[in-house]
Amino acid sequence: MITGRIERIQHGIYRVSRFPASEREQLVVVWLWTDRQGVLSHETALAAHGLSDTLPNRIFVTLPDSWRGRRLRVPPVVVLHFASVADADRTWMDAVPMTAVARTLADCLESDVRLDLVRQALGQAVQRGWLTAEQRGSLGDRLEAKEAGA
Repeated sequence: MITGRIERIQHGIYRVSRFPASEREQLVVVWLWTDRQGVLSHETALAAHGLSDTLPNRIFVTLPDSWRGRRLRVPPVVVLHFASVADADRTWMDAVPMTAVARTLADCLESDVRLDLVRQALGQAVQRGWLTAEQRGSLGDRLEAKEAGA
């Protein structure tokens, strides 16, 4: 519904219709749905960082642990995770917060993201110099252990 210069996107979320939509507008809407408490994560963050060939068809968001017991009407396109994300593990892309590269890779290792995609993303992050030596070693060890157990 458009009323003059303001367009209603969903309940409680509006945008100025004269401005062109961002390619990440849907991510902003989901972040606002979380009352600005969520952080884009997992495969959504992998794709936003340009790591691996992942093409997520859903938006992965990590919410604070305190949200775990809430009754939420989760949009069908959203997958929720619950965990604390320290400020050091966050970064911003455009207008939305997401997990930093090392945290993104760690989250993907702990979830059901395909290991070949995680290996590819880890290699790309190393090649681009986005990880410290300690992060490279830790994530590499965890990936090898998970692959050995798979």
